[in-house]
Amino acid sequence: MNTLISIKSTDQIKKAVSARELYEFLEIAERFSRWFDRMREYGFAENIDYVRYESFNALARQSLQDYFVTIDMAKEISMIQRSDKGKQARQYFLECER
Repeated sequence: MNTLISIKSTDQIKKAVSARELYEFLEIAERFSRWFDRMREYGFAENIDYVRYESFNALARQSLQDYFVTIDMAKEISMIQRSDKGKQARQYFLECER
């Protein structure tokens, strides 16, 4: 299985992915902050489905807000997108669970 999106482990979430990495993979056109705020409206809970963290972008020389999201949340977000990339991400997360 090819790695499409890196899966990490955090103190709060056993298997998590970066929301920014998922966003980039899905090729979302709107700003990350607006997109993620919209995704959270689907009933996801902070510290259960996702946790905040800051990452440093060396190229832009600034800190960026990011989130580690659970595999389940990443799957649901991928389903919402209804695109070829969304389908590919869904299948990838399902395979990761096996």
